[in-house]
Amino acid sequence: MATAADPREPARRDTPPVSAVPPSGPEAPRGGIDALRDRAYGFAVAGLEAWTGLRHRRRFAGVERFCLFVGYPRSGHSIVGALLNAHPDAVVAHELNVVPLVLAGCTRDDLYARILARATWFHLRGDRSNYDYRVPRQWQGRFRNLRVVGDKRGGAVTRCLGEHPDFLARLRNLVGIPLRLPHVVRNPFDNIAAISLWHRLSLEDSVSFYFDHCRTTARLDELCAPGELLTLRHEDLVAAPEERLIELCAFLGVAPEPGWVEDCCRIVFRAPTWSRNRVAWPATLRREVERRAGAHAFLAGYDFEEVARLR
Repeated sequence: MATAADPREPARRDTPPVSAVPPSGPEAPRGGIDALRDRAYGFAVAGLEAWTGLRHRRRFAGVERFCLFVGYPRSGHSIVGALLNAHPDAVVAHELNVVPLVLAGCTRDDLYARILARATWFHLRGDRSNYDYRVPRQWQGRFRNLRVVGDKRGGAVTRCLGEHPDFLARLRNLVGIPLRLPHVVRNPFDNIAAISLWHRLSLEDSVSFYFDHCRTTARLDELCAPGELLTLRHEDLVAAPEERLIELCAFLGVAPEPGWVEDCCRIVFRAPTWSRNRVAWPATLRREVERRAGAHAFLAGYDFEEVARLR
C-alpha cells in the first residue's frame, strides 16, 4: 500500500494517468488508443523529418558533440535533457530512442534529422510529459548554432549496451565526432519506487530491473573513451543547479550562457521527489537494496534514511 506523499515535495507525481501505464513492464507493447496515437505521431514526424533534413542538412557537418544519456528509467534525467535542449547551441530530443536507428544502419544525416524532428514535435506539444519541462525565454524548439545534438533515453541505451557492448563504437563511427554520455543517478530507493509506481511492477521486480541496469552502467568506464562519461546525481542538481549546469556545459563544450543558466535554475525542482515514501518496503527488501547498491561506487552514500535526516 502506498504511503502519504511528503508535504515538502513539489506538486508533481511519479504515478502516471492510467492511460499512460503499459499493461505490464517497462517495455510492454501498446494497443488501442495508444497504438492509434503512435501511428498518428509516426505520420506527423515523418513529415517533420523530411522538412528538417532539407532545411538543416548543411548545418549537420558543424555539430561538435553527440550527447546520449545512459542510466535508468525514472532517474531524473528528463529534466537534465530538457535543460540542455533549452541551450541555444544544443538540440537534445526527448526520448526519440536512437538505439534501433543506429543498429539498423541509418545515416548520420537521417539520425540528426530525426532528433531535430522529435525535439520540434515535443516542443509543439508543450514540452510536457508527466512534468512541465518548459524553460521560458530559452531555445526549446529552435537553436542558434547547432553544436550539440543528442537524445535522452538512458534506460534504452543501457539495455542496448547490455546486449551490444559494441554499440558505442558503432555510434562513434556513425557520427564521427566525440560522444558525451551523461549518467544521471538518483537514490536507488526513490528510483526503484518510481519504477514500481510508473510501470505497475512489484517492488521485487523493480529491484531486479533497476540492478540489471546497474550491472551494465558499472561497466561504462571500460565501454567509454576518456572524457565521454559524466555521472551526475539528481539530488546534486536539485541542491545546486547553477553549479551542475556549468559543469554540464564544460562537459559538452558549450558556454554557460547567463540567461540560460538563470532561467533553467528557476524550473528545477525545489526538492527531490521522495518516491520511497509512497510504497511499503519490506525490511528484507530494504536490506537487499542496500547490499546491492553497496557494490556500485556511483551509488555510494545513498540510503533509505536520507529523508528523515533532511527533515
